[in-house]
Amino acid sequence: MCGTIFGLLTLLILEGACFRLVENYASKRLSWSWGNYSQGSFHPILSKLPLDHFIAPPKAGQSEGSILEQYTQENTYSAKVMSFSLPLRDRYFEYLCNAADPLRKYHIRDLQSLRGVITPGLKRAAMLEDVRKGQAKRKGDLLEYAEGFFMVVTHAENNSDYEKQFAKLENSFAFLLENGFACVLVSSNNLEDLMGKISFLKASYPLLAENLIVYGKGEQASLVMEACFARPSFYRAILVENPTRAVPFPAESERTWFLAIQNAPLFEKVSTTKACLKWARKARQSEFLYPSRLGGLLRISKEAESLPIPSFAIAYALKCKSYFQVASMLYPSGKNSALDASQEVLGNVKTKTLDYPNFIFENEAVKIEKSFSKDFQTTNFECEMVTEYRKIHNGDPKVSKLSNRELVLIIGDTFASMGGGVLEEIAQKDPVFMRYYLSLRELNL
Repeated sequence: MCGTIFGLLTLLILEGACFRLVENYASKRLSWSWGNYSQGSFHPILSKLPLDHFIAPPKAGQSEGSILEQYTQENTYSAKVMSFSLPLRDRYFEYLCNAADPLRKYHIRDLQSLRGVITPGLKRAAMLEDVRKGQAKRKGDLLEYAEGFFMVVTHAENNSDYEKQFAKLENSFAFLLENGFACVLVSSNNLEDLMGKISFLKASYPLLAENLIVYGKGEQASLVMEACFARPSFYRAILVENPTRAVPFPAESERTWFLAIQNAPLFEKVSTTKACLKWARKARQSEFLYPSRLGGLLRISKEAESLPIPSFAIAYALKCKSYFQVASMLYPSGKNSALDASQEVLGNVKTKTLDYPNFIFENEAVKIEKSFSKDFQTTNFECEMVTEYRKIHNGDPKVSKLSNRELVLIIGDTFASMGGGVLEEIAQKDPVFMRYYLSLRELNL
């Protein structure tokens, strides 16, 4: 009898050690406990055991005490439900300590207004659906893609500051690249600029940005929350560390995961902490098992972990990416699809002229001579962009009353507000529209 008990205790100790130290086993035990991504359900036998996988998440109606106490409850829950990630986090920390020149084998390039985008070098053959959507000329063409896209939002005072921040992130980016992510460091300090860059990325590079995850710290964390509030369908997850302002939860958020990391001294900002609590609890409201447990998490940061990107955030991003690679078909398509982001940009254009920003026409070919103005007045301004806009707003009486000339200005001003890089991309897709728009602006028509 004693031998049996000793043997069982030994097995339990070995199992616990494997779960803590062996990454593959930790992931498999989670999948055994919760089932597969698309049809997740608790294992009928394992759920009888006191495993961390089956801990119930805190709910607003069940939580008592101060804001700090509620956040502490959420932190305890996050630590237990993400306990499967401990071996991965160890591997991340070891990688940061040992990696040398980690980006040497990856391609770094600028994508219009997005500087220094690093891609993992993944390729796949185009399918008929890719040809239909204009992403390939023929079936079988090689297309560049990424399993996820990790964007870090920061504020850089100058080019030297940006380079220093990028250097600190190189090892973290390399770790993500080895796991199929594309990465970029974006310097932005206002919502319009950030939304313009993200809209351009989603519209122009959908195969790279399908699973977009955005991380911000401090003021940039609040900016990321505001961007998600404005367009929640763009993101698979947002990861925020020490946000400085309270941002309301978006009314429509069917799938965006949320992780907030805060330091204890910042709990004095009650409104911000309350907002994070609401975001986490709302993000867990899902009919599917995995997002109902992992969709919204709060974490109290440890001062000992002074990493460029916290290991908890890295593990969370990897789990989010792997989930949506499989389970994205569970969510509605249409306007929420990354592949339809370009139409979403058009579909949300306001039917009024926006303030036109200072836009520098670098291409001499687009300059319009004043002598052209008489003939230009008789042009009907028909082009692909205007035709597509009318199709999207078919049945809208306000749009039907607008002339093609007015629509060219409305659509063009909206794209211009997103930054010069967006207009340059539009010029490649519909040069006729771009000629009309720049001509109208040059002639002040």
